Parts: sequence; C-alpha cells; structure tokens
Amino acid sequence: MRAAVIWEPEGRFEVRSDATRDAAGPGQVAVRVRAAGVCQTDMSLAAGAFGQQMPVVLGHEGAGEVLEVGPDVTGVSPGDRVLITWVPPCGYCYHCVRHETYICANRKRSSEQGNPSGLTVGDTPVQVGLGTGTFAEETVVPANGVIPLPDDIPFEYAALLGCAVPTGFGAAVHSAQVEPGDSVLVIGCGAVGLSAVQGARIAGAAELIAVDPQSGRRDLARRFGATDAFGPDDDPRQALIDSPGFDVVIDAVANSATIASAWRAARRGGRIAIVGAGRPEDLVELTAQDLFHDEKRLIGSYYGSSDMRREVPRLIALWRAGRLDLEGMVDEVVDLERINDVALGQRSGHTLRTMLTL
Repeated sequence: MRAAVIWEPEGRFEVRSDATRDAAGPGQVAVRVRAAGVCQTDMSLAAGAFGQQMPVVLGHEGAGEVLEVGPDVTGVSPGDRVLITWVPPCGYCYHCVRHETYICANRKRSSEQGNPSGLTVGDTPVQVGLGTGTFAEETVVPANGVIPLPDDIPFEYAALLGCAVPTGFGAAVHSAQVEPGDSVLVIGCGAVGLSAVQGARIAGAAELIAVDPQSGRRDLARRFGATDAFGPDDDPRQALIDSPGFDVVIDAVANSATIASAWRAARRGGRIAIVGAGRPEDLVELTAQDLFHDEKRLIGSYYGSSDMRREVPRLIALWRAGRLDLEGMVDEVVDLERINDVALGQRSGHTLRTMLTL
C-alpha cells in the first residue's frame, strides 16, 4: 500500500508503495482511508513539534471504510463508512463520564503514540502521527476512534469533520457559547477560524467580524457569514454600533500578540476562547487587576469542546440542511502523490484545505 512518510524534521514527504501494517488487534479496526485533509498541525508535527518522533506517517483528518475488526469489537463491521477521530475516548475516565470526551485522560500525546498500526515502510517501523496516520491507504486505529458515517456525505467532505470543522465550530458553539444577538470577533481565517465563523453564524451572532492578513480569506469569511472583515492593523471594534467591545472573541491563531488583542477587543464580562495551539514558551501577561476588574472569561478550547459522537451527526444534519458549508472549505481534491505541493501551500498559508484521495 502507499503511505506518505516524513523521514526527517523539516523534510519532504516521501510517498512509498512498500508500506505494510499489522492486522487489527483486540479493540482495534483497520480502515481503508479514502480521503484525508492536510492540516497546519500536520506541518507543525512534520517539523518535530509536540515531540513528534521520526520517521512518521502523519494525517489526522480522515474518512474511509472499515476493512477488518479485531477481537471484541462491536458497533462497526467491515464495509462500514467511518470518520477517524484523533481523540478516541476511553469512555470511563473522569472526563469521559462527564461528557468531556475531547479531554479524555487516557488519550496519549503525539510524542507517546508510537506505532499502534504496526506500520512498516520497507524494513523500517514508522511512527503514526496522532495515532491515526491517515496519509496512508490503510491504518489501524482504536475502535472507539471511528464514528459511523451515512452514505450521502462524500469522503472528502466527511474528512473535514475529523478536525477543522468541529474544532472551530465547537469553539464558537460549545467553548464560547455564542448566543443569539451576540457580537463576535474571530481572529484568524484558516480552516478552523472559518469554521468558527460558521458556528457563530449558526448560533445567531448579530455582528460577526473576522480578522486575517489575507484578503482572500477575508472574502471567504464574508461568504461564510461574517458581517465584515478587517486586516490585522485595523481596529475591528469600529464595526460595532454602540458597544464597548465584543461579547465573544475567538482566537484561532493563539500567539501572545493575538491573545492580547483578543483580550482588549472583548467587552467587560466578555468571553475569549483560545482555539489555536500556540508555542509553550510564548507567554501572555495579564495582571491580577485585569482579571478582577474586567471579569472577562479566558477559555481554552480543545477540539472545540466537542463530544464527537454527538457532534458529527449534528454537523452532518446542518450540512444536509444547507446551513453548514463544507464544500466551500475545500480548495482542491488531489491524489496522495501531490502531497508535497499541498504541504507547500499549507506552510505558506495560501491553502485553506486540500483533500488527498488515497
């Protein structure tokens, strides 16, 4: 089978046809990946971020068909269409029983994932990025890491539901809890930020402003429901009418500068959701008086605070109803052989989301 392997940090993907995998073991399923999205997180992992070891097969947005199931697996069968999720919930830890499956205590970090698929390229065992490895035609994942898909959603749109869409949509709807009539600012209009724009629109935001340095992405934000869009040097509060600031600010960039901007843009008593994965050494300074006096709520948003088994059917229902635009999120659908071209566009910031077919 084919697999796209990163051998060294900052290196190119090498598409190999001599990849093999283990059979599905207890509690596992083997999936034939049909479509995979290339996310900015994959680019960070390719550079060794989060302790990612090399060589590695990356990819964590993916959808396909079940090939085989291991012993004791119930709920899915060979031939079923499924979405792969990179946070497989154990179902019994403190967080899972509180419906906080997205922060399951038993999920391993990327540096701890190892090789759950038993994936080998040539004679070399390789790591599996985020435990999913969707840049391979076949992968083995935990059975609780797949979610059944209906027949009517194409794989290249379904794969978006593995990361970008629920992360951004959930940041607006679950983490920040946008309410009808709220004023909302979204900083950063990549795939996650634009999904936050869609989530805020669906939740009923009255004023919905987007900020991004690229004019094309600002145009996309307007297409997805933003009432206006600005560059990073503009003050988005000028778009508000008789308001001291935004009810909700969603930061999909998450560096110290954008977090500080988000804090300033929120009104007293407002909510700031940080959904981007920033660098651990990038510190943000707030005074105790800032926190006390303004009573703003600074909220971390991991995977959009989404319980995926509940969220995916709801997102598909919104897509069917024409309220959630998945097609518009996809720049292009290309074969796996073009992954290096796709990676170049993703690193430059000029690609929203290109889907690979495998």
